[in-house]
This record gives sequence, C-alpha cells and structure tokens, in this order.
Amino acid sequence: MALLISSCLTACTTDKAALGKAYADKAKAGLVEEALTAASRAVSDARRMPDYPPECRRHHRSGVKLGDKLGVANKKADIALGNANSQIDACAGWYDGTKAAREPK
Repeated sequence: MALLISSCLTACTTDKAALGKAYADKAKAGLVEEALTAASRAVSDARRMPDYPPECRRHHRSGVKLGDKLGVANKKADIALGNANSQIDACAGWYDGTKAAREPK
C-alpha cells in the first residue's frame, strides 16, 4: 500500500510538472503569435503610402488673354509650362523616394 501511494505521488507530481510545462509552452506560443501579428501590422503600416501632397494636385494656367501680343502670350505660356514641369519633377521625386522607402529590400 505504501508503495502504491509513493508511486502515485511520484507519477502525479510528474504529470503536474509536465502539465505546467505544457501550459508555459502554450503561453509562450501565444506570445510569439501576438508578436508576429504585431510585427506584421507594423510592416503593413510602414509600407502604407502617405497622402499625396496637395501641392502636387495644383493646376497651372497660362493666363493668356484674348488680345495679348504673341510674344507676351508665348512668355506667359512658357512660364506656366515651366512651373507645371517643376511641379511634376518635385512630385515624382517625392513619390519615388517615398515608394523606395516602403518597398521590400
């Protein structure tokens, strides 16, 4: 009888220790899963493109009016075109830099 009680206590202790380890392993696995989810969310947020700058949506007009001399009209149109091209270059540079920072390496 004493032997039976002794072996049961040993076996019961071993089962409790194994059960405790299993619970600890499960908790660690849960933490890893949470960390992976959080890391995935952070990567997704970091790669999300920011809003397009409002100045990149601006339109340009030449300001040419009926009756402007040809030289004046040409100068106004050339200035407006130069401004539009500068804006396009600046916005393209912003976009390229922003996209490169978010693309996987």
